[in-house]
Amino acid sequence: QQQRQLPLLGNLRCYAEAHAEAHAEQVDSEKVLVQIVTTEGCKFCKKTKDAMLQRGISFEELSVSDDPSLLVTLSSVSGLKTVPQVFVGGAFVGDGETTISLLVESDNDHQADERKSFFSAADHSKLLPELTIQKLRAAGVQEKIVTLAYRDISDPILNAWRGLKNVFITPGNGYPELSRKEVLDALNNQHKIPETEIEAMLEEFISSNLMAESKEGKFIFTTNPPPPRRGAPMNSCFEWKGNVLPPSEISELLQRGMSQLLDTHGREGGKSIDYTGLARDPAFGDVVRLSHQLAKTEPSVLSRDERMAFYINIYNVLIVHAMTARGPPPNFASRMLFYGEAKYEIAGNEYSCNDIENGVLRGNRPSPASVQLPFTKPHGPFKEGDPRISQVISPPDARIHFALNCGARSCPAIRVYTGDALELGLQSATEAFCADESNVSFDRNSNTLTLSKIFQWYRPDFGSDLQLQELLVNGVTGKRRTSLKKFFEEVPKTKTVFADYNWDLNEA
Repeated sequence: QQQRQLPLLGNLRCYAEAHAEAHAEQVDSEKVLVQIVTTEGCKFCKKTKDAMLQRGISFEELSVSDDPSLLVTLSSVSGLKTVPQVFVGGAFVGDGETTISLLVESDNDHQADERKSFFSAADHSKLLPELTIQKLRAAGVQEKIVTLAYRDISDPILNAWRGLKNVFITPGNGYPELSRKEVLDALNNQHKIPETEIEAMLEEFISSNLMAESKEGKFIFTTNPPPPRRGAPMNSCFEWKGNVLPPSEISELLQRGMSQLLDTHGREGGKSIDYTGLARDPAFGDVVRLSHQLAKTEPSVLSRDERMAFYINIYNVLIVHAMTARGPPPNFASRMLFYGEAKYEIAGNEYSCNDIENGVLRGNRPSPASVQLPFTKPHGPFKEGDPRISQVISPPDARIHFALNCGARSCPAIRVYTGDALELGLQSATEAFCADESNVSFDRNSNTLTLSKIFQWYRPDFGSDLQLQELLVNGVTGKRRTSLKKFFEEVPKTKTVFADYNWDLNEA
């Protein structure tokens, strides 16, 4: 099925502009524009930007979003498929960690102006073409989900609905359930129009999925529905009426919207998330409303790559949606239960986080946390006859583990996955994961390979030892790739150690 191409929802911001003139005479090189290439929801991008801001360094933010052609060009210059990437006058400086190290080193040296050291680090043999910079700027000026999710609704209806929300949604009542009379009286007070027109306006709210009527005859705002009962899908608060968007478009919109929210509500350089602030953000309501389209979408029409991209996006959105609406699980035991309880309804069937990961994306394999009874055959979440079996990805791709979990020092440049750029997105996610030495490292002296626990828990997904080695070599970049390849060639019997996994929640 031909999917409509959505605009890229990047960001184009210029920070600390006031500092540029103040420092221009002190440091001639500051006249050269600093650019940071980022993507939405990237905590390492935020950390790098904060380090610049703290030192009064002006920069232009360019979002690579999910444009494959831009990522290919960037990679050909910098050698990286991850973000952030920092440039000075188009010349490559390094990733976020390299940039921060340069700034911190200058701080420790107590130099008169740490910017001189930073600017001198730019590698002028690695220049970003001006045309690519212009394309990055163009990709950055895009619409938000608040515009795209309501594009088929007229402005008068939207404005009347927003006015009604302002009346009833208060800090003490975020999920109002209203009688028909309360709604009609409020609309009449606001607009002073005939009763028949007021009635028609309410019906327009309902047909446009701005409001919904419960079985008890109460009216709710679809952006602020009462939380579903425990165990029910997160998108079961109301039934979507009328047409729905194509499945790929829904998943991309949802993931873009959630990434924008993570950008806004990240704390401590992006290390943690303010879930309380995120829950109160009107943009979260836009995501909640749109998620209800999933119940009537049909991912079965998608190709294998499109379907994989769809479920990766939906998994990542569901995790944040459930943690925001229900609160992060307080301990390890409840966290394990969380992955089975957090779920969406998709095409009339329920899918928990476990169902999506182990059933769909891993080829219907047992969860590493599942208990296997003696003398029974291992099986995944979907048993014979389960209609969800039709959604199983075959063959699966082990790199989904890096797309579902971003625990690296860099972020994948592609955070919104699409079918046509899936390979590029998965490789970007792999490189971001492997760039973190707490996930992949090796010591020639002790012949030790240290890997994340993910490689132990999901060992069957990564194939033979040689296949795992090939994935790791292709996952690391630059000199580390050459060194790791040599390590495997010269050390036929390596000692593999699995690092402890950090289960701490990222709640602010």
